[in-house]
Amino acid sequence: MTHYLSLSTPKLFRIRVPNPYFEKDNNAYLLDVSELILIDTGIDTPEALSSLRAGVEASDHQLEEISKIFLTHKHLDHFGLAHRIAEVSRAKVYIHQDDHLDVERFDERHDTINNLYEQKMREWGIPQNLIDMLSMRSRLIELGRSVSAISLRDDERISVGVSELRVIHTPGHTQGSACFLLGDLLFAGDHMLPTYTPNIGATEVTSNGMLRKYRASLHKIEELNSIRVLPGHGDEILNPRERIQEILIHHKGREDRILEILSDGRTRSVFEIAQELFGNLREHHVLLGSGEVHAHLEGLLDEKRVHVRDNLYFLVAAKGLH
Repeated sequence: MTHYLSLSTPKLFRIRVPNPYFEKDNNAYLLDVSELILIDTGIDTPEALSSLRAGVEASDHQLEEISKIFLTHKHLDHFGLAHRIAEVSRAKVYIHQDDHLDVERFDERHDTINNLYEQKMREWGIPQNLIDMLSMRSRLIELGRSVSAISLRDDERISVGVSELRVIHTPGHTQGSACFLLGDLLFAGDHMLPTYTPNIGATEVTSNGMLRKYRASLHKIEELNSIRVLPGHGDEILNPRERIQEILIHHKGREDRILEILSDGRTRSVFEIAQELFGNLREHHVLLGSGEVHAHLEGLLDEKRVHVRDNLYFLVAAKGLH
């Protein structure tokens, strides 16, 4: 089934791409600016490709006409179909330089990245049986393929037909997450979502300080005036500054809850804190929940509000543990 929605600007179209594996349906945005531009693609499944094709055709165009594809970040549900579209259209693919390698060499890097995930999960105290059951990347490897891409830099301007697209680097959800500004339209990927917050920390196994970077990225967007925020999932964010404050308050509350969990003076692994924070984690949420907690603990460590010893965390004020 094709999900298609035309926004108020006649030459901008949102195509809803089915996504049963991650965070609900994806938004792919099609822009007709004297050349045909696509922002994000959805995962590589027959259903997703069919919906994307139907959405493009509903705008009186064909997939083969797309000339440029801009990817907001390296996750499969945002770049998975890029290689198929590029094959039929010869479109150029663009992504921020910090996520470039994981997209252009996705196939070749599978084992390396999988090993890094497993190493990180062991450090976080996730039991080996849960790590073995996860094998998340192995199951999802078929949802995307490597695609040749052009690296983008922060504040770079790219000509798109009669318009110009500005790259705004917004690390946090991934190190190379980027928003794209075209006039008053901000294509935000997973940097800002309307009803829930993007995961921070779980899928960046080689970068540190992701929550600090994410907060700085939110403030970067907060400085933009009179923008319409079009997210990678869900509907347009009508009041971006208000939503940014909600997200910042959310993370402050999560931080406070972690400190409360540690207030009894016991040492805990990242995974143990995540279970107390989120409840009984299952399947890929074991990784996502633990990564989110670790991102918060990194900030608390920097502020010297918690200590860590042998991958176990405790409050600075806990007696007998200094």
